[in-house]
Amino acid sequence: MRRNTKVVATIGPATDEPSTIAELAEAGVNVFRVNFAHGSHEEQAQRIKRIREACRSARTPVGILADLPGPKMRTGLLASKEVRLVAGDELVLTSEDILGTAERISTSLEDLSQMVQPGDPVMLADGRIVAEVIGIDGDDVVTRITRSGWLQSRKGMHLPHSEAQVEAFTPSDRAALEVAVESEVDLVGLSFVRDADDIRRAQRALPKRGSRPLLVAKIETRAAVDNLDEIVQVASVVMVARGDLGIQMGLSEVPMLQKRIIRRCNQMGTPVITATQMLESMTRSPMPTRAEVADVANAVLDGTDALMLSEETAIGAYPVAAVKLMSEVAEAAEQELQYSADWSLEDHHIDRVSWAVAHAAVRAASDLRVAAILCPTRSGATARKVAAFRPPVTVIGLAARSDTLGSMAITWGVRPLFSAAANTDEVDVNKIMQSVIDAGEIEIGDLVAIVAGGEGPRAGATDYMRILRVDGTRVGFRR
Repeated sequence: MRRNTKVVATIGPATDEPSTIAELAEAGVNVFRVNFAHGSHEEQAQRIKRIREACRSARTPVGILADLPGPKMRTGLLASKEVRLVAGDELVLTSEDILGTAERISTSLEDLSQMVQPGDPVMLADGRIVAEVIGIDGDDVVTRITRSGWLQSRKGMHLPHSEAQVEAFTPSDRAALEVAVESEVDLVGLSFVRDADDIRRAQRALPKRGSRPLLVAKIETRAAVDNLDEIVQVASVVMVARGDLGIQMGLSEVPMLQKRIIRRCNQMGTPVITATQMLESMTRSPMPTRAEVADVANAVLDGTDALMLSEETAIGAYPVAAVKLMSEVAEAAEQELQYSADWSLEDHHIDRVSWAVAHAAVRAASDLRVAAILCPTRSGATARKVAAFRPPVTVIGLAARSDTLGSMAITWGVRPLFSAAANTDEVDVNKIMQSVIDAGEIEIGDLVAIVAGGEGPRAGATDYMRILRVDGTRVGFRR
């Protein structure tokens, strides 16, 4: 049985070689994440190029997610791969451009000394290390470590007592977005989104023509939780970014927030990714903990479209094993999911006809036990609409554009497939079905549903459904 939940893997120093990227794709990666918070724009552009070349012969098209850094506060570069910060030791945080040590590290904040005062906590490495401010010395902030841990270069830093407000879509994000678009990535992650306006600002920065990647809104702030509904309606994809969310909201809140965010995305038909520390112990160990396995399985049962690996594949010692394990756990968990043709979305959509046709196709697929639902599409919207109803069969998203194929790779249950016949106004049933037969997805005699836009559709419109036997017999209707 094919896995429906998608796997996202972050590419980094441990997985930069083309041979390793190809191995990850073979192990089950559906989308590769490139973190623009690390490395230069040129390095990231080259990394994206390597991913494309390494996956050229992949059995299924893969997507590329460019994750913009956002306004996140970070530590600077270190003189060594990592340093051990020990409780009780003093650590100086400085705005000077230095290679850090266990005694002194740089930060991305030039005015850090004006944002804190003695007694304030400072969280490093997404909260795994905690320090307390004990003094201010000019532009330097002197702290004492209160929770030990290992620190690597360019890790997140948080000031829980600071009320500083910064724009979510920064000038550096705009520059990174230009590089991502030029590199023809399929999805772009927006960090520290607060409301729908943050997403709209990024949308306006996208080119009017050519490659227009889907925007992924990362839910990692209290404001984003408060404005969840408007964000889910405007974003193409949502990410449950549990690391920063746990710091902003408290660790005890994260499990219920994860369920709430995923449930809302499911209700509104928006694909959702669950991220952060899913198999973190596999950064150093060949086997995960039982708790991590349960975490992955529960995210699948919650209804997530995709699961994301970060350090596990970026700097971990067992990246391929982590992907294989996540894939196996997700596939096993899916056996417990209850599929229902009565699944319905909230009636908030402007394009009610498209959603009604998609729902009708899923009902028909369930009642008639079709082999697959075929969705020729230019934007990927048709396949995403059908998949939102969680059909009990594979949704095959056929497209002629590589960016459309890549963007569909993040959506639950969608199998992206190239077909030149998907790039025309009128649905050529024979050519569409031949593409799927050639790919080995259906056979002569199978019953299939075809869902698409009719003649001359605007992108995203879905108003065509037909049930056919693969030998050409018409079983259903066209509308």
